[in-house]
Amino acid sequence: MALKTLVAVTNINNLSDARYCAGMGADIISFCLTEGKEGFLKPTEVKEIAGWLAGVQFAGEFEKVPVETINEIAQSCALDMVQLNSTYFLDDIVNIELPIIQRILIDKDTIETDLMEMLALYQSHVDYFLLDSKDFEEIDETNIQLLKDLANEFPILLGFGLHKENVFTVLENINPRGLALKGGHEIKPGLKNFDELADILELLEE
Repeated sequence: MALKTLVAVTNINNLSDARYCAGMGADIISFCLTEGKEGFLKPTEVKEIAGWLAGVQFAGEFEKVPVETINEIAQSCALDMVQLNSTYFLDDIVNIELPIIQRILIDKDTIETDLMEMLALYQSHVDYFLLDSKDFEEIDETNIQLLKDLANEFPILLGFGLHKENVFTVLENINPRGLALKGGHEIKPGLKNFDELADILELLEE
């Protein structure tokens, strides 16, 4: 089953949700592999879930984890990608052995020129930039021009402010490389629950 755009689903923490997302055609499913963070799974649990799935790429989410540990866990889980939920120095990023999704937080104080410079610096080392926000719950006139500018220049996965009423408008007006939908139990910002994620996936079916 194909979707109308590339879709990554983050913070998946159980087999049933993983199987549903894979069956609906999600391209990437990511698991939290940072101890102490919400939704954390042990590498053995990730391997067990991944063993039931096919046709989808697996990513591990890491935050402030040493690069050597990231590479060890990625190899043990047979990951396809690494999602960095905190910013790493370029000297560290070049030593990560898998393709990278770099999560970037934007807020009301984000300066577009500064952010553009940062993304340009990292672009050759990162496959996707996952844009997220703790300030913005909606995509509206306060942030849409920034999102358009970023999506025009960089491989952006849009990861906040999405719901079934605006997903097609977002795809048409911002034209990101794809969407990053939240699994797990996260309430705000972004998707409010798994039902809303399911609604978006169903809308995106070809």
